[in-house]
Amino acid sequence: MVTMVVFLLAFVGAASSELPHRRRCDPEQGQEMPTLCSNYKNILHLDDVQTKLEENQMLLRERIDAMEGRTRLQLDSANGNISALERLVANVSNAQKDQEEMVSHTEMELRDAKTKLEEQEVDIASLKREVGELVKHGERVGGNISEIEERLDTTERQLRERKEKLEDLESETGAAFNATQKLLNLYKKELSHLNSTARELGVQVEALLNPTETQLEANLMEIQNDSEEPRTEQSELSLEVKRLTAEVKAKVAFSATIIESNDTFTGLGRNSTNNILIYNRVFTNVGFAYNCKTGIFTARLKGVYHFSFMTFGYNGHTSGAVLVKNRHSQVSTWEFTGSGNSDTTSNTVILELSVGETVNIILRKGGKIHTSVFSGFLIFPTL
Repeated sequence: MVTMVVFLLAFVGAASSELPHRRRCDPEQGQEMPTLCSNYKNILHLDDVQTKLEENQMLLRERIDAMEGRTRLQLDSANGNISALERLVANVSNAQKDQEEMVSHTEMELRDAKTKLEEQEVDIASLKREVGELVKHGERVGGNISEIEERLDTTERQLRERKEKLEDLESETGAAFNATQKLLNLYKKELSHLNSTARELGVQVEALLNPTETQLEANLMEIQNDSEEPRTEQSELSLEVKRLTAEVKAKVAFSATIIESNDTFTGLGRNSTNNILIYNRVFTNVGFAYNCKTGIFTARLKGVYHFSFMTFGYNGHTSGAVLVKNRHSQVSTWEFTGSGNSDTTSNTVILELSVGETVNIILRKGGKIHTSVFSGFLIFPTL
């Protein structure tokens, strides 16, 4: 019995040593008991199956490594977008500091004007004393009364003119201070709105990345469990990753203003092309879709956008503006002349834009404004 077992083991070893040469067996008829040749074929089949399983395992390991790399890239891109939003908030904070400095400068000018007014009042009191002395002197000498009266009339007229100038200066200074204060409040509201938008975008990015990671892990587990259709699943997963990556990277936001410190800004012309308001002072321009030289926003991504604009004018002129999409009016503002020192108008709209479509602000015919703010950002892209 032992001899037969040793003989069978030696025979199997000799057969396995010739496996790489793909030994051929003569055709056999079906038998109930396995033969040496049928065992050899089974060994060949098992060897092929093991080789294919090892190859599939290597392919799966490579695909898992690639998916982990793409996920890391997505997270890095999202962190970059959040940094850009933080820079946007910093820029708006700097603009607020500039406005506070402007208010401080206006307050100093008002104090100087009050000081000058007090000095003028002292001069007026001194002149009154001189006039009283002249009257007394005229009564004493009893001569040339008409000349003294003319001098008194001239002095009184000069005093009235100086007083009117001082009152005009005080009114202008007060109006400028009130206008600056209103403008500062508007910028504070705009800053608060941008901060809220930044927080909402951060939440959206996080909400987008969390299900993406979960979905990727589920897809990887699916690929590992099902090795019969790896190419189809890999293609679908690659398309999904590209789509999600494009959504994370598709960030567009801008905010710009017009500030004319010396005079009111007046729109030109009568059509929709040469009275475009050019917001040349840019606070932020993520995605570079806004052109500060032409005043036109051009969509580089198809999606849904949020736009807002504000105008600030004086009560002596009508003021207002129109938001235009592809040269067609969408929404507008209008303010008639009133009794106050200044007028403010604003409006907001959400538009769906295709690639290449434009949005800009035009001034209403006959209107005048002192300053204006134009802002917008991409809410989400569409297919």
